Amino acid sequence: GVIAAIVPLTAMAFVQPNGLLRHVSQNVNVDDAFRQGSGSGSGGNIFQQNKNAVTTELNMAFKLKEGQTSNMFEGPAPLVKERDACGVGFIANTENGGEFGSHKVLQQGLHALNCMEHRGACGGDGVSGDGAGIMTQIPWKLFSDYTSDSCPKPGVGMIFLPRDEKRRDAVKEVIESVCKSNELGFIGWREVPVENSVLGPMARDVVPSMWQFFVKAPERLSEDDEDRDGFERSLYLIRRRFDVELRLRGLVWDDNDSEVYVASLSSRTIVYKGMVQGCILPQFYKDLTDPDYTTKFIIYHRRFSTNTNPRWPLAQPMRVVGHNGEINTLLGNVNWIKAREASKGLSLLGDADESGDCDIKDLIDKESTDNILQRCNTQDNPNVLDPLIDLGRSDSANLDAVFELMT
Repeated sequence: GVIAAIVPLTAMAFVQPNGLLRHVSQNVNVDDAFRQGSGSGSGGNIFQQNKNAVTTELNMAFKLKEGQTSNMFEGPAPLVKERDACGVGFIANTENGGEFGSHKVLQQGLHALNCMEHRGACGGDGVSGDGAGIMTQIPWKLFSDYTSDSCPKPGVGMIFLPRDEKRRDAVKEVIESVCKSNELGFIGWREVPVENSVLGPMARDVVPSMWQFFVKAPERLSEDDEDRDGFERSLYLIRRRFDVELRLRGLVWDDNDSEVYVASLSSRTIVYKGMVQGCILPQFYKDLTDPDYTTKFIIYHRRFSTNTNPRWPLAQPMRVVGHNGEINTLLGNVNWIKAREASKGLSLLGDADESGDCDIKDLIDKESTDNILQRCNTQDNPNVLDPLIDLGRSDSANLDAVFELMT
């Protein structure tokens, strides 16, 4: 009943197909042309270096005569010679521990995360990590003070807030207001127990204040399906309202205590992550050593930051995805998503057109939320919903946003 995987996806993304490229020494004695996959041995990627230069032979095109060197371009060095990327994997046990799993799965996942340290990187202080994190089932036993017979599985938000109490209280007020205005029963706040002393200097200087909040599903969703898809859609859309309201109220800052970020908001899963090394994660988040933290699965991620500076929100897993490697088609993907959203062609203000109604004001009704996700442009109306994608985020964060919309 146990499934485990460690997935260095870079090997999948950048490995050269057998028989296409061979690195050979500079002097080559061949004269046949246009013979694919020839040469001694089984072909594939053979790296042979001497004190002279290394050239590339394209077997599928032609062979070099004696004394010739290849004029073929084998690709940008960062893509063909460097192999740095994140580490990601998962462990699942669906047989033991009953409905809520076991603490052992969490322990095994954290141990596996620690073994992925070679896939990650650290900051200039040598201690702060580019990022590490886990996604698990929500540990309901740990959160028993926030559940009840009438609400056994509320929505749970994991949120990074400013350290300054005045700023933090102002943001909390907005979060509560948005939830209540969208018919979520606000149950309460929980300060996540952490140990800042284990952080490196760079991470400690910008560490957010860690909080969780709990919300009850609206009465209108009392007939939701067993998988609670309607509640999950509402939580997703309401979460995208938070940043809009914060901007409208001027609660946006540009200093080292400005972070407001929802790491997860769901009645199914929760994310613990940060700008740390893998071994530091359970030392920082004390919840992760509590025996009441149980789960059937764990997705773990150790980050190697390549095209963005490390930040607490950019640690992974994201809300849906734990991603390894760079997305080299990022600009193309962003433009395709913008075109796709615009092509839905429905009114953003709830007016009807020939395609039907597109009411993005009702974020609760099951049919309405399904209609919003399937038929409404959620990218280009920043006064209603936070844009789906944004180049200010990392490539993985944008990928996660698209998968979140799809799921």
